[in-house]
Amino acid sequence: MKKFIITIIFFIPVVLFSQELNCRVSVNHSQIKTTNIQIFQAMQRDISEFLNQRRWTNYVFNNHERIDCSILITVIEFDGVSHFTGTIQVTANRPVFDASLTTSTFKFKEKDKSFSFDYMENQPIEFNESTYTDELSSVLAFYVYMILGADFDTFSELGGTEWYEKAQNIVSNAQSTTYNAWKSMGTNHEDNRYFLAKFLTSPNFRPYRQAQYKYHRLGLDAMTSDIASGRQAVTEAINLMKQVYQKKPNNVLINNWLEAKRREIINIYSEAPQSEVKRVVQVMKLIDVTNSDMYDKMGH
Repeated sequence: MKKFIITIIFFIPVVLFSQELNCRVSVNHSQIKTTNIQIFQAMQRDISEFLNQRRWTNYVFNNHERIDCSILITVIEFDGVSHFTGTIQVTANRPVFDASLTTSTFKFKEKDKSFSFDYMENQPIEFNESTYTDELSSVLAFYVYMILGADFDTFSELGGTEWYEKAQNIVSNAQSTTYNAWKSMGTNHEDNRYFLAKFLTSPNFRPYRQAQYKYHRLGLDAMTSDIASGRQAVTEAINLMKQVYQKKPNNVLINNWLEAKRREIINIYSEAPQSEVKRVVQVMKLIDVTNSDMYDKMGH
């Protein structure tokens, strides 16, 4: 008698993390005198869920690939019911290849009282990509796309284009609102959402984005295996930043890049040949005039 062995194959679904962000959210309400702190705790929870549980792209991110970022909302005014005014600060980082280091990819802080929005506890935060629905979801989504664009740009040249264009679309949809941070307010106010999106989607500022790829992928990522060639790529990225500065001195992209990278650059060239340091110092003193003294000790 023949015995038949029946093999039963169980198909176990593999869980893939499609969410892209690992975002830490903080809501600072220390300036608000109220006994109802529950609403701020709920806001922090709901914003965190909105950012971290929503799928923002069609790419599959494994858990360790999710982008580390943080959002700090400082509430300055609260009407006691549902309207809040304050500021928002956004930062994002990525790991350096084969090193126990992270490096900043995006850093931006809005002016005080430029972020005004409505929030009610137990009401879901909903975002519609094709139309403006409300201020809170639009601002959060805008900065998600800024974070994605910056991250993708560091892994492939101009790789973040799709996400910057989505951010620009949010700006366009918000033009019918009364909130100034979405609008062109003249050359003395080029540090808002309008100009962030405008510059990052403009061909005139393409060298800025090309510099991100050179600096991170060809520069920092390569330095663990070949420090000289990696540092040379960083130098080339800094020279691209010089081009951006010469097109428009003290623009919002350069200023925020300097805030994120100033000390890192000084460290990168701490043991570089003096001839190389000298060239970099000349550029950094040009594009970062107010902090030029910091570069005098580079390479010493």
